Amino acid sequence: MNLEISSKVVGFNQTNCWMLKSQDSCILIDPGARPKILWQWLQEQKVKLEMMLFTHSHLDHIGGAYFLQKKTGALCRIHPLELENRWKWLGFSRAKFTPIQEGEVISFAGAEIQVLHTPGHSPGSVCYYFDQYLFCGDLLFAGGVGRWDMPGGSFRKLARSLKEKLRQFPDSVQVFPGHGPSTTLGEERKRNPLIGK
Repeated sequence: MNLEISSKVVGFNQTNCWMLKSQDSCILIDPGARPKILWQWLQEQKVKLEMMLFTHSHLDHIGGAYFLQKKTGALCRIHPLELENRWKWLGFSRAKFTPIQEGEVISFAGAEIQVLHTPGHSPGSVCYYFDQYLFCGDLLFAGGVGRWDMPGGSFRKLARSLKEKLRQFPDSVQVFPGHGPSTTLGEERKRNPLIGK
């Protein structure tokens, strides 16, 4: 497996859009805003967009979906609970979304990307994990956790997702959040009591 990971920070909320690149193709995770800039980024990288993966349906994470899908025909994957609830928090998009499920494995360029349902920030929030890399959307940040005070959010579910779903992974796992700098699970376990060991 030879995947390059890079990011572009876009939009008012400074959302991280992550690119998983393999030779001449790629996946984007959470292309949430400024889709023309992201389209230019794809062209500069000389890659074909195969798929867009979304951690949840808030507008700052899905805002670029329709434009990029129209340009490339790429598949958009999101948890079905987000399809039901996205209208409640400005998650409007005309893109066509294909549901994704807990435990599903997405194969890309030799990587087996595991889908983890991690509700709390929103009902259908998910993380994507492969090869010591965790793309966690707004579940976990460097030095903090995601909000739970928006429609569909739940502190109890957020705390459970952090504790139960992340327990299986070692401290060495690199965390790529929806906002802010990357970190590691080990670092967050030292300073974040909601995660624990």
